[in-house]
Amino acid sequence: MTYIAKTDWKQDDPVTEVDINRWEKGIADAHAQIAVLAADVSNLKTRVNVMESTLPENFLYNHFKDDLSTIDGIKVIRGYYNEAQSRLEV
Repeated sequence: MTYIAKTDWKQDDPVTEVDINRWEKGIADAHAQIAVLAADVSNLKTRVNVMESTLPENFLYNHFKDDLSTIDGIKVIRGYYNEAQSRLEV
């Protein structure tokens, strides 16, 4: 059941067991959702760590730059032209 907040409390409104049960249910539901999200984040963190560890020598942070003026016979099998930075990324 979705938590429905009461946002129109007045100074002398009585607080009933229905109100308190609704609060408790909302708190319990929020904690359950946090537990699910924490498990998802932990799983994603593990997956990212595994993927990063399979890249050779921290490949994510190695940027190779060459103007290709001295390389003959190179065959590019994947890449694109990054128009924003005026460069070929392979």
